[in-house]
Amino acid sequence: MLHKVSDNANGTPVWPNMHEALMELHEILHEWCQAATNTGEALDRLRSQHLTRQSTGSVCGPNNAGTPIRVPFLKIPLKAGYVEAAQRDIEEIMRPSAPLAQRWSSAKRRQAARRTLLGLMRLYCADLLEEFERAVDARTSWMLANREEVNKALQEGLRSERLEYLIQEAADTAAQLDSAREHLSLLIRENYPMGLTGGQNA
Repeated sequence: MLHKVSDNANGTPVWPNMHEALMELHEILHEWCQAATNTGEALDRLRSQHLTRQSTGSVCGPNNAGTPIRVPFLKIPLKAGYVEAAQRDIEEIMRPSAPLAQRWSSAKRRQAARRTLLGLMRLYCADLLEEFERAVDARTSWMLANREEVNKALQEGLRSERLEYLIQEAADTAAQLDSAREHLSLLIRENYPMGLTGGQNA
């Protein structure tokens, strides 16, 4: 056992399996695109039912009398923690930590930090990497800036002008995510036959 640990510690960190890493990255983007679609549908429903702050107040009545409006929206991932978890998952795929047995060596840690999916994508598909990073950054910024307001709007309504602005921004950032996902999907399909198992070469 000690001999095996020693071999692992002394060995050179390996490059990640690009196929498996890209597949996992694609699934994260797929989930995020679906979540973005749900958010857009909820905002569209808010608009279609004219649930602005003014109309909500008139239905509820003075002093909040009557039955408050609740939008029957789909589940949307705007609660605190969603985008942070997605960022952690992406970071772990793009820049995985060095194997435990090699962390004692600063040289091995530096080697492992260079042998990442990020490095492979920077070399083989730099344009896709740039598109992916722009899309993730844009959607993350939108969610962090607006999730509290959107969640509140779905319960209480929102001024129509502000709602239209949120809908457009949500659609734009969702489209960026979807484009990155589709281009990643194309890269995988073109370079890896269906059914290829981990460890095999394309």
